[in-house]
Amino acid sequence: MRQYPDEAEQYIAKFTASLLRRRSFLKWCAAFSTGALITQVASCTQSTTSTSSPSSSMSPGSNMASGASPTTGELPVTIAMEELIAKAKQEGQLRAYGMPPDWANWKGCFDSLKTKYGITSIYEPEGGLSSAEEVQKFLAEVNKPVGDIADVGILFGPEAKAKGATAAYKVSRWADIPDNLKDPDGHWASNYGGVLAFAVNPKKAGSVPKSWAELLSGNFSNMVAINGDPRQSNSALLAVITAAYANGGSIDDIEKGVDAFAKLKKQGNFTPAKADTAGLQSGEVGIAIKPDFLGLTDRDKFAGNPKIEVVIPEDGAVATSYAQIINRVAPHPYTARLFQEYIFSDEGQLEMLKGYVRPTLIDKLTIPADIKAKLPDAAQYKKVVPAIVDTQKLEAAKKIVTEQWGPKVLGQ
Repeated sequence: MRQYPDEAEQYIAKFTASLLRRRSFLKWCAAFSTGALITQVASCTQSTTSTSSPSSSMSPGSNMASGASPTTGELPVTIAMEELIAKAKQEGQLRAYGMPPDWANWKGCFDSLKTKYGITSIYEPEGGLSSAEEVQKFLAEVNKPVGDIADVGILFGPEAKAKGATAAYKVSRWADIPDNLKDPDGHWASNYGGVLAFAVNPKKAGSVPKSWAELLSGNFSNMVAINGDPRQSNSALLAVITAAYANGGSIDDIEKGVDAFAKLKKQGNFTPAKADTAGLQSGEVGIAIKPDFLGLTDRDKFAGNPKIEVVIPEDGAVATSYAQIINRVAPHPYTARLFQEYIFSDEGQLEMLKGYVRPTLIDKLTIPADIKAKLPDAAQYKKVVPAIVDTQKLEAAKKIVTEQWGPKVLGQ
């Protein structure tokens, strides 16, 4: 998912109910106080945080999506850790889709799984799959399964469930996950998120824009790139939505975002190159518009060669979330579930925080000083727009972008 087509062949908005209210947002901010990130991707106006116990929060019923044809025996929606660990060790392997090593520090997470349980993870071959491709592979493999788990944009959790691609499982900390960041039946749950940012190579760009206004008024000839095509990619569409907010629009006035990119194209500043690590490091891309955690990871990876600055645009930045799903016919079903337990544990959430994402359970964490010291300046995140949660509005915005991107931006 990183600098590949990180989100989707089709940005299908099947989103869930409202995200967390602002007071939860402020709790996250407090958790990040000394120089850390202060926004949590999913903060909104209604509080839907679950307060029930893991047992009472479970929904009875099938472990598979309604209408799905079982091809393997179902597993319970919850499994005791002792049994889970023992059977996962017997399986000994995990295959992951859309989880490259330097996205959300997945390498660190898989390495920890190996250290703790002796389980080998295979995750690099399919690391570049988009969310849509991950779901499609689950469905295509139904008679000969290969993949166990996938990391998808949160919009694809409900889509994968509806298509019968997922198995239900509720981790032991299920009650801690906000209701609006999980499927009530256990088919998906969001474990982290990020915020759209500018990752800038100052030597190439000449200057570092701090806002969309500066980006649109500057001279950045053939330097500005997004993470794919917004008609197909989640993070690219997020860039258009963010541009809309920065230019007086909103999710209800997405044309202003399309118009902003049309202006960049007309100026000769917008490039069709991908906003990926290779383009940024080579100088092919001077300003990469993509999630903040990817830019920050690039910054560390480059170690000053070239120097990269990551900026949350002060006049418009929108948050987004990602979710984990388990293949309904996973060849290593116990290991798939054990990995979910790990990434929702304090240890797993902190491991992901090292990759600069905002873990879902961040307000439950005690963040070590060495991790906190590396996090970006909290002040940059004060004006972040919470993740958009209205399915109908997202679908309407996507339709407009699909209709207008070609003629307005690409001249097609």
